Amino acid sequence: MYIELLNAHFSRVCIGETITSLWSGCGEIVRCSLDDKPCVLKAINVPDHINHPRITQSAVAIDRKKHSYHVEYSWYRRYSDTLPLQCRALTCFNTLKKDQNYVLVFADFTQQGFTPAVPCDEHILSIVKWLAYFHAYHLNNNGDELWNEGNYWHLSTRPDEFANMPNGELKQLAHRVANKLNTCEYNTLIHGDAKLANFAINSQTLDVLGYDFQYVGKGVGIVDLMYFLGSCLDEHALLTHTDKYLDAYYSFLSCAIKHFNIPCDAQSVITQWQALWPYAWTDFYRFLAGWSPAHGKINAYMLKQYDTVIHYEQTGRI
Repeated sequence: MYIELLNAHFSRVCIGETITSLWSGCGEIVRCSLDDKPCVLKAINVPDHINHPRITQSAVAIDRKKHSYHVEYSWYRRYSDTLPLQCRALTCFNTLKKDQNYVLVFADFTQQGFTPAVPCDEHILSIVKWLAYFHAYHLNNNGDELWNEGNYWHLSTRPDEFANMPNGELKQLAHRVANKLNTCEYNTLIHGDAKLANFAINSQTLDVLGYDFQYVGKGVGIVDLMYFLGSCLDEHALLTHTDKYLDAYYSFLSCAIKHFNIPCDAQSVITQWQALWPYAWTDFYRFLAGWSPAHGKINAYMLKQYDTVIHYEQTGRI
């Protein structure tokens, strides 16, 4: 179907190699040439039934996935071109849609000097800076046509996983934790799936590109930072190095707020987001506990943050 969509917009379509398939048969990413211009396509068509090895995909899950691609389509149509140099997205030349078929036409970042990011300190710090500038730039942006709550694990779209959770304190706290994150005075747009694999970096300049914006939407910035550090640091590294990256993030965030002349007090934003750091980890723990309770990301650092939330909820002090 996506070939027909391309033929309606380009005179010469030459499809090359498939780079990868999308999640559970929802499409593919391929190299191609459109009117003799080399590019990379993300071709999307979410089926009505998805076979996933871990959980049965309910109607809610299917609708969530379909909406995620509509959000990504909206992001590249309305937002990505406005990003400043400090937090650029992958260049998108064109966005095409017909019914539930989407085609996003991207530049090939490997031809622009970028390679996939790796979990080394230099790359991690560069992406932490990208996140800080992305969050500062979008402070108090409601994100029209994006997710009302950014990220793929937020409670309101995960009733299946919530139902799967065993009864206990984590489940009892779930709505309170979600409410804490959703009612913060300072919100922004978050990437929503800010794992290491969704960033490319130029190793010479340390410039960063973000991509895969399916879950971009409203939230607090440290949710992205939590998910990013969890994607590239193991348990020992989280326990040892997280404070360093947190300090760097807040320093970058303060500089970015001033750089973009955002009308708010940077220290107030930092203070409120600092208090929500353990809540961000607990919210993701809630998701994992219902989705994959034996997942390796449920580690000592995550449980330490959960204990902090328990202590705070019981005593009123972190």
